[in-house]
Formats: sequence, C-alpha cells, structure tokens
Amino acid sequence: MKTQNHLFEDIILVTPDKNGRITTTDHAYVSVRGNTIHYAGQSFEMAIDGFNGAAYERYDGRNRMLLPALANIHGHLAMTLFRNQADDRNLHDWLFNVIFPREERLDETIVYTGTLLGIAEMIRSGTGAAADMYYYDEVVAQAALAAGFRLNFSCDAKKLRPDGQYDLLPQLLADRMKQYAGHPSDLLRVSLLVHSIYLYEDALYPELAALAETLNCPVQIHVSETIQEVSECVEKYGCRPPQQLEKFGFFRTPTLAAHCTFLDDDDRSILAKSPVVVAHNPSSNLKLGSGIADLAAMIDAGLNVGLGTDGAGSNNNLDLYREMRLAALLAKGTAGDAAKLSAGQLLDMASRIGMAGLGFANSGRITAGADADLQIMRCDVPSMTPLGDPVAALVYSSDASLVESLMVQGRFLLYKGELRTIDEEKLLAEARQAAKRLNA
Repeated sequence: MKTQNHLFEDIILVTPDKNGRITTTDHAYVSVRGNTIHYAGQSFEMAIDGFNGAAYERYDGRNRMLLPALANIHGHLAMTLFRNQADDRNLHDWLFNVIFPREERLDETIVYTGTLLGIAEMIRSGTGAAADMYYYDEVVAQAALAAGFRLNFSCDAKKLRPDGQYDLLPQLLADRMKQYAGHPSDLLRVSLLVHSIYLYEDALYPELAALAETLNCPVQIHVSETIQEVSECVEKYGCRPPQQLEKFGFFRTPTLAAHCTFLDDDDRSILAKSPVVVAHNPSSNLKLGSGIADLAAMIDAGLNVGLGTDGAGSNNNLDLYREMRLAALLAKGTAGDAAKLSAGQLLDMASRIGMAGLGFANSGRITAGADADLQIMRCDVPSMTPLGDPVAALVYSSDASLVESLMVQGRFLLYKGELRTIDEEKLLAEARQAAKRLNA
C-alpha cells in the first residue's frame, strides 16, 4: 500500500495518554510518516524533522480538532440492511419473529454489501475500527480490507445439524487465525463467535470455551442483555450468566462482552478479574426496551468498558458520538450526580480503551510511535461556537456530520468529506437492492 507523509498544522490536538488522561494542545503540529505518528506537539521544526527532506502533504488545521479514530466494539455490520425495518419491538420479538427468519435469506453478496455500507457509515462518523459478529466472516473480512478499515471479525466455528445440534469446527477457526492474524495489512483481528448463553445446547459451551483457550482466540459474546436472559439463566442453572459462563470455561482469553445491562456485584467481580472489555450499547438497549446498564458501577468495579452501537437494525445508526453523549447523560441522570463520568472518560472509552479491546493496542492515542489512526473534526460551525472546553465540545456538542476527514494507518479513508476507498454512489444503489431482497 502506498503511503505518504502528512503534516497537520495549527490544529487543536485532543488525545488520551497511555493512562487514559485526556490532554489538549492548541496550535499543535502532528506529523505522520508512512503509517505511524512521528510527532505530536507544538514545534513545526520537530514535526517535519522526521521526513528527512521527503515531500509531505500539509493539512490546514485552523478551526479544526485532531483526535484518535474511534472504536465501535460491538455490532453486526451487515444489519445496516435491516435499518428502519422492524422497530418498536422488544428484543425477543425482534430477534425471533423478524430478524432470524429474514436472516435465512442472507448470502455472501448481501452480507458483503451490508458490511461495506456499515463501514462507510462509520468512516463518515469518525470510527476507524469496529467489532463485527455476523455470518459469512470471510466476505466481512474482505469488505474491511477493501475499505482499508480495521476490523475484529468473529468466526462462527460450528455447524448446525439437521437434528438441531451443533458440530464444532476447530480447524475453521485455526485456519482463519492463521490466514488473518499475520495479514500484511495489520487491519484484521479474529474472534470466536459465541452468540449468548441461551442459543445453544449445554454441551456446546464448554467445547467453545476450550477451543478459544486452546487457540488463544478472543471471544465475542452477548452477556446479560435483558432481564429475561438473566431470569431464565438463574432458573436453568441456578446462577447468573457471567457466573455460568465462567463455569463453562469462558473469560480465559480476551473477551468482548456486549451489553452487560443487568449485572450484580458478583458478576462485575468476575468480569473485572478477567481479560474482558464490556461493550456498552446505550442506544440499542434503550430502543429495544432492554434497560439501562450501570456504567458507573462497572467502572467503579474496575471493568474496562468501551462503546458500541450494536447493529443498525436496533439503533438505527452507527454514530459513536451519539453513544458518547447518551452514555454520559444516562450515567449522570441515573446516579443523580452530574459529576459521574466526565467527558474525558467517555472519549477515552470510545478511543484508547476500545481500540485495545479490539486488539489494536497501538492505536487510540495521538503520540509518537502510535499507529496513524486519526480524525479531523470541524469547529467552525454554530453548534461548536464558542468552543470552550474541546473535550466537552466533542462529547456534548458535536455529531458525526462534523467529521471532515478520517485516516487509518496513515491513509485517508475520508478526506474533506469525500470517501476515498469506497464508491459511495454505487454502494448505496447496491444496498437498496439488497435490502429489498432481504426485507421482502
């Protein structure tokens, strides 16, 4: 992949440090050499020093902010094609009476189109990396590679038999990990797909957990999303989902645990001591009537928490700026304490913590040596004037429409409003046709 040198000049720099503390620098210079950040600070001379006389592209940062690309750590990207199709239903009704029957019509072409549509939407909203839990994982991976987008995609390493039971496919997962773990693009990470504690027969869960541990493979799973899930788990097993999943052998490898809407102290203790990152999805949980996760309690218990949108079928968008704002307001409102969860904590969750949870630990910060995954946000609009505290402005005042540019690995995927790696007009036409086939 051809890369260039870039200099962002006279820009407001906002970034977490390695410990999650947010720093803001006015009139900053950020230089990118190839796919790596070379310098971030206030010296023009030091910024261009690393180019060693080579040409570089200049980006005028006046009335702009530069911050890390965001990480959407839970979603089902091809479900963009279910957007605005099955609304105002609770989760069980939505899944079993609408989504699961329509998903029987899926094929590789539909999933590729829906995935690329989701990626295009995220690029436009400042997101440079995501998690995906869906079908046809190979075409999902190919869509990410085509767009130059970072993705942690899940492999469904099992096959449903005619009798309704599952056969485990360990070689499939091993092959995916071998194929993509060392992919020269470094854009992809592989996880094992485990939908939830309620979808498979009991005997399969220890096998899935053992497979993940044997291959040292991360896991993506929904956990305690609804009170119904928790109640049925207690009735069946005598304990709550995190406790039973731990008994099955999960949480021994890095795990993206989506939702975690209903946790007690014991649940939080189990997750906090394990290599788990919780994916907090406030919009989807509210829209499906599932409930409100106690984000402050999770953080106080020592959990690592990032943000997700869930699928566009239940959100109905993939805008992490909306999720940051909503997560902050819910935490403050439910606690009755405006000091609960600062804007800086939310930005750290959406960037540094999220990137690490996806397996891209060298991203999520703007500092020398980090991967050049960044975005440019406009400040020259009424909703961002006066700017005041840039961090508060990002979380409480901004939205995806203000994202001007997005760079991943030193390559612009969005440049001053124009998608560079996706033919947007062609994609939208194909997505409309795919949605008609899927939702007929």
